[in-house]
Amino acid sequence: MRLISWNVDLFRSGPKSVEKKVEAVCQHSPDIVAFQEVTDRDLPLFREELENYGLLYIVDSLALVEIARVAYMAERLNDLRARNPSDPFQFAYSISRLSEQCSPFGEPKDLGCLIASRYPLTPQNPLDFDIPWKQQAVSAVVSAPRGEIEVHNVHVPTAIGGRRNEIVKAETLVGIYQRLAVRSARPRILCGDLHSPEAELPDGTIVPFYRDILQDGPLTAASGSEEYLGRPRKWWYNAEMNVLCGLARYDLPDVFRRLHGYRAREYSWCPDRGPEDVPKCKRYDHIFASASLNPTACWYLHDLRGQGLSDHSGVLMDFDP
Repeated sequence: MRLISWNVDLFRSGPKSVEKKVEAVCQHSPDIVAFQEVTDRDLPLFREELENYGLLYIVDSLALVEIARVAYMAERLNDLRARNPSDPFQFAYSISRLSEQCSPFGEPKDLGCLIASRYPLTPQNPLDFDIPWKQQAVSAVVSAPRGEIEVHNVHVPTAIGGRRNEIVKAETLVGIYQRLAVRSARPRILCGDLHSPEAELPDGTIVPFYRDILQDGPLTAASGSEEYLGRPRKWWYNAEMNVLCGLARYDLPDVFRRLHGYRAREYSWCPDRGPEDVPKCKRYDHIFASASLNPTACWYLHDLRGQGLSDHSGVLMDFDP
């Protein structure tokens, strides 16, 4: 089986762009695709094009989150009515607070993630991810010929743009780890754009973006009382490292590094179309997978970025469960 994960880049959108993107990906004959940064405008186009290539089963976070939120609000409104049947002012205040919780400030409600498959999909509740912007994750169980596979497709927002964005990025990473740091009866895949790490060294050292906030050097030397933007400094460091390394303890290792080691230099995002030795290139896009899926190959599809279809390369995994 083959899975391809790709940030399709919201800034390169439109009917012709969607057609070219799907054609370019499907030339690699995937059984499952996981796209990030899919806009609500382009979503129907992606569905139509993917179906043309036999990827008939599709779930997206935009629709799932909307359905889940409506169901949640209906349930909570019934509770509020029962609790304050004769206090219209308290009821109105509670509705206002509930609305704020369901639609947090700054959330991009027209941007989400998509999973498409040749095999039937059963969507999972997107609210299971305790992350600020719920549309940035979508999960489904794939009914593959050799058994069910749990697939989680995520997009971690960039920290660029201010302190609030920094907090949202870190809280998203924390929510991903909390959701997946459990033992699972079925094999799992986590894929997507993590906007992390800053760098990876040949000796296996992973350099997170938030290493600099640990004032005294190594993680163990940082005091729990020291804070950055209202959070302990350890929390920021662990937000990245728990996903990048910690999920391996729960049968979700980084497939590319498991197969190629750390001497293989790779990247998935560059500020331009420069060569591999561009210092600013980062390996932001990842696939983590259970050992029982038996990953046999993993590489980056730089042709997708090279054609100008996105500022990200796709990442491909072959596996033989």
